[in-house]
Order: sequence, then structure tokens, then C-alpha cells
Amino acid sequence: MKGENMNFETMREWLARKLKHADDTMAAAGGTSLEALQQDARSRIVTPAALAEVPTEIGKVVRYVREQRGWTRGDLAELADIDEIEISLIETLEGQDLSPRSLVNVANVCGFSVTRFQQLAKHVEVRSHYAADKGLRFAARSKNVGAVTQEELDAISALVATLSDKALDDR
Repeated sequence: MKGENMNFETMREWLARKLKHADDTMAAAGGTSLEALQQDARSRIVTPAALAEVPTEIGKVVRYVREQRGWTRGDLAELADIDEIEISLIETLEGQDLSPRSLVNVANVCGFSVTRFQQLAKHVEVRSHYAADKGLRFAARSKNVGAVTQEELDAISALVATLSDKALDDR
């Protein structure tokens, strides 16, 4: 398994170098175009490595959903009618304070409960039953340690599922 992970990282580094040059030449001997590689990279399912550098729980869930749906930061920003820099800041800065409008728009586009997303962003008080599940508490309190384990990825996935439950909004 470790060897597979190293191959994935090597391919990721190669792809990053190819995408950085962004010309329209053929990227591989097999004739894959750069556009096809970019589309393929955007449609990948989220991996622990994709979340390793994200410092906050709100950033992790936004990145998780964005990657899962194959969206770029620009795609999500356009769908949420906010600046792309806001998406970048959500995913890269600790302590990023979203405006209420941006928070609601991102929650709606990602399919999250607005109330629960507001709780995660600390815009409203967290009710004790919201974080009752041990896995959800773990994901919500996780700090960036430079790597995300499969257990943490599963916890983030559970947090996304909880955020996606809009039943709390109906109360």
C-alpha cells in the first residue's frame, strides 16, 4: 500500500508540473492532451493527501465536497456567487471569518444545512446534540498535522454527511 501511495504522489507531482506549464502539447506518450489531464485531475475523488494541508474543519469540508464533485475553486466561487479568493482563504487560512452572505451561499451550493454550517463556522452557538457523535467531534476539533489518515478522512466524510442533513433548518 505504501508503494501505491508513493506512485500516486509521484504522478501528482508530475501532473502539477505539467499543469503549471499549461501549454496545449501532448502530455504523455499515449497522446493524452493537457485539457484531458486537467479535467481528470478535477474529477478525482478526494483523498487524505488532498486534505492534509487544510488547516480548519470548515476548510476540510468545503474542500472535500469541492473535490468530490470535481469542482475547481473558481467553479465553487461562481456557483456560490462569491470571489474565488474567498474559497482559497477558506481552504488555506486558519481563523478565516466568512461573511454571513458567503457562508449561506457556500452552504447552499454544497448542499449543507445552513444552520449546521453556521455552527461549524462559529457564527451561531453549537447545540450539544449537534456534536454528540465521537467521530464528528473528532473531525470538528482536528488540527492540521501535515497528514490526514483514513480515519480522519472518514470523520470528515461523516461531518459532511451531518452538515448535509437539513432537518435542523426545518425546526
